[in-house]
Amino acid sequence: MMDAGGTADRVRPLFTVVVPFLNEEKALRACLDSLRAQSFPASDFELVFVDNGSTDGSAAIVRAHGGVRLLSEERRDPYLARNRGIAAARGRYIVFLDADCIAAADWLEAMGREVRRDDPAVLVGYLAYPAGTGGVLRLFEAYEDFKLRRVYDGGLAEFRFGHAGNMAVRADVFAELGPFPAMPVVGDSEILHRVSARWPDAPIRYARSARVVHAEVRDFRGCLAKLFEAGAHSETLARVSPYRMLPLAERWRVFSECAAALRFGPALRLALSGTLLLGWVAFAAGRASRALGIAAGRSPAVVPEKPANPGNRGCVR
Repeated sequence: MMDAGGTADRVRPLFTVVVPFLNEEKALRACLDSLRAQSFPASDFELVFVDNGSTDGSAAIVRAHGGVRLLSEERRDPYLARNRGIAAARGRYIVFLDADCIAAADWLEAMGREVRRDDPAVLVGYLAYPAGTGGVLRLFEAYEDFKLRRVYDGGLAEFRFGHAGNMAVRADVFAELGPFPAMPVVGDSEILHRVSARWPDAPIRYARSARVVHAEVRDFRGCLAKLFEAGAHSETLARVSPYRMLPLAERWRVFSECAAALRFGPALRLALSGTLLLGWVAFAAGRASRALGIAAGRSPAVVPEKPANPGNRGCVR
């Protein structure tokens, strides 16, 4: 970015928000408006949107907003689009948001509070479902919140998972380890496990107060479809990283903590257990499908893409 005098900005922002998009003209305005409404100082973050080959009016919507750097990545893969944003980012932290997500007004402010605590390597935020969605999704959202708390606060490093729709990574992590792998889903979890393997003591936390709404998922059927896809790519990830699914005993503990904390009676406990069973079946079916594909040679394991010039912007402690 250049100022009026033609010299490069001297002040490095704290955050670069990277948003990849592909044919998201129906969702982009709400996403952009939520970023414009942030309570965090505008001088301390920049917006980088990456067009991943859109054929609709998405790019024009981004251009019309102004104050946004618009880049393009023709290879259709959301993580390669994020990598394009990473390469152009100036912030100390790179914060990822999906184009179909709406950030709470204090989203970056909450991220900033977490950053000032101990300069973490990675922050994973809270992903909510839209207001007015069914009770089943609300039950699932509550369980996922308690699961993230258990995994991150309980020191269960091998079971960590992320979601690139709401996640912040220190820029020097990518400078040291390279970018995301070329895979449509779970690249966010892959980077977590690379960080843990390289720097076992690096702070990686669940930033529960940093909230965004995933506006695309309106019903549980859509949630199950995403779980199937996540399961498929998790099977690949498990073959090339220390990632493991949370064991049944830990899942039961999370279920019990969630039900007790929210004072669920027998009916809600039964509804939650049924919801989780369906979610597990969808995820397991995705993993089984991918395992069969790998065995048949149709689905090779993905090797992380290496950066063209990663540079060296410091080491993660």
